[in-house]
Amino acid sequence: MPSSQITYFAGSALMLLDAVLYSIGALGPLRKALTPDNNYWARRLLLNLLLANAGLYLTAMFTLVGAYLASPAVMGVGVLACAYSAATVPVLTPGDWPHAIPRAVGGALILVGLIVR
Repeated sequence: MPSSQITYFAGSALMLLDAVLYSIGALGPLRKALTPDNNYWARRLLLNLLLANAGLYLTAMFTLVGAYLASPAVMGVGVLACAYSAATVPVLTPGDWPHAIPRAVGGALILVGLIVR
């Protein structure tokens, strides 16, 4: 297996880890902290949280497939997804900046793979 593909898999695995950690650590507390009195809005909030979580899993799976195929185009999209997370989390919620680390490192690993391929 080429070294570029190894870095692709490592970066994609960090993206998947980020999605799992969000599922375990963030969904429950966010839902509890933001529970509105209105049942409709409580369901809408849950839907938005689950869709965000699904997006994390989708981008992780997308890049895992890209790593398997060693596709530079797919891995480039993975880097963009990581960069978006790494930039928006600290900007929108500065206290949560550590949560951007797995995606930032994952994106950096994928970028290294793209450079050395």
